[in-house]
Amino acid sequence: MIDKAIKTLHKKHLLIIGKSEAERRNFISKLMNAVSFETFRFPKAMSAFDEYYNYIKKHQLYQPWYIQKSYNSNQILDFHWYWIAENNSLVIMEEFQYLEERWRIALLKEYVNAIENHKKEAKFNHLIISQDSENELLNMLSDVIHIKENERRTKTQIIAQNIEIIDLSEN
Repeated sequence: MIDKAIKTLHKKHLLIIGKSEAERRNFISKLMNAVSFETFRFPKAMSAFDEYYNYIKKHQLYQPWYIQKSYNSNQILDFHWYWIAENNSLVIMEEFQYLEERWRIALLKEYVNAIENHKKEAKFNHLIISQDSENELLNMLSDVIHIKENERRTKTQIIAQNIEIIDLSEN
């Protein structure tokens, strides 16, 4: 299962579900050790967007495109969205179900847009999230993504093409 997840991670984001929290964490640790990406493991079970924001600020997960002495939170978030689309790192968010729903969907939307809009062989951030179950997360996400004017795929197909669900309880 690890080998399949590694191959998938190079093309899609991963949603790890099933089994216990400890088993999901162990599976993610094995994945981290098997890939050669710079890794950013966010605090487990973040509940507020402020925790996410504080982590990106502390670890400077943003790239300003102009220089000034300091940046406000909106600027940092804009720079962070750009960082998501242009970096080649592994981002891990465990027990994602605890994060405020609107921010969960907004973050996933940014990560899906980054992988959807990247050109072949271009860099993009690889995302692993874990939670108890899928819990309609992908359906909620498909409700908010935008599709291109001449797109032939449905929103659900776009989500399925960009996020792979790995259910640990199936093994």
